[in-house]
Amino acid sequence: MTNLTNVQTTADVHNDGDHYTESGMRVPAAEIRAQETAKQAGRWLTFATERTRMKPHTLRAKALASVAFSVQRGASSFAVPSKLTGTSKHQRTLWALVRDPAEPWAILDLDAVDASLVASFGGSTLGLVQSKHLRWVQPLLPFGLTVHLSRVTGHDYEGYSLGCNVVFGHVGSALDGLLGALGNAPQISGDGMAGGGMPSPAPAVSMASCNVPEARPSTALRLVVSPSVPIRPEHEALTADPDDVVLYRRLDGSAHATVDHVVRHSPTGIDWGRRGSGPADLALSVLHRLADPHCAEALYQRFEVEVVARVPSPGGLIRAADVRAWVAAQAPR
Repeated sequence: MTNLTNVQTTADVHNDGDHYTESGMRVPAAEIRAQETAKQAGRWLTFATERTRMKPHTLRAKALASVAFSVQRGASSFAVPSKLTGTSKHQRTLWALVRDPAEPWAILDLDAVDASLVASFGGSTLGLVQSKHLRWVQPLLPFGLTVHLSRVTGHDYEGYSLGCNVVFGHVGSALDGLLGALGNAPQISGDGMAGGGMPSPAPAVSMASCNVPEARPSTALRLVVSPSVPIRPEHEALTADPDDVVLYRRLDGSAHATVDHVVRHSPTGIDWGRRGSGPADLALSVLHRLADPHCAEALYQRFEVEVVARVPSPGGLIRAADVRAWVAAQAPR
């Protein structure tokens, strides 16, 4: 699944196939993943309870169902299934998706319009994020929360009004990032990894010194939109800026980049095309090369989500100018 199921597991010591060895015990990786997902669900339940009018028993049921979904689907962190509202006005677009389905778990674009979040795909509106979810979704967007297309519903019968199921992805890691920015980071396990296999929050830095949005929950709906950082073919490096970053793999499959490795989470090396310790170090390394250290520390986890996780497995070229434009766009609006 695109950007939703690049699973990272957490354990202190040795990876032994489908198990991890810890203090002489063999712990199944799937069990560790389920435990971390459940911890993230507990933090989400507290966070969402303060930001929604949904009744407590409804939220608890949602949390349990979401844990089951996340574990079953192999999500990289706690994910929350949902559905869009207002789809009756966008039947033509939904029927087009029935006839020509999108890639599994395609990421939807979000736009803040009035007091709503509008979800679209390929430039065409599909519907709105339900109002009951807005106040917990909005604060997590700058920290990597994504919305994925699950499926178009109701197309088995001619003339049936179509609906659209979606999934809020990376909810657990985004919430951990927000809590870290607010100085209330979750408990870190012995290997330096936060819940859900994501890198632990960066050391405390002044967000103001980097001119990035402060992560304060607010009733005002504001979506920070970053310019895209396209991943270009590696051969374009022949005419590139010397500061451009080339990502490539050797014959043994090991990942390499034309930047020095800033070691934080992955002493064994960098990686891309997913979330995890190797991609986090790559994001940190690129930003240390192309931005100042404060910006690198404050922004690398978001850069990991928006850029590094999207790099194709063989690698490619990231233009320095695109990265600098992305960093500049993090300034307050």
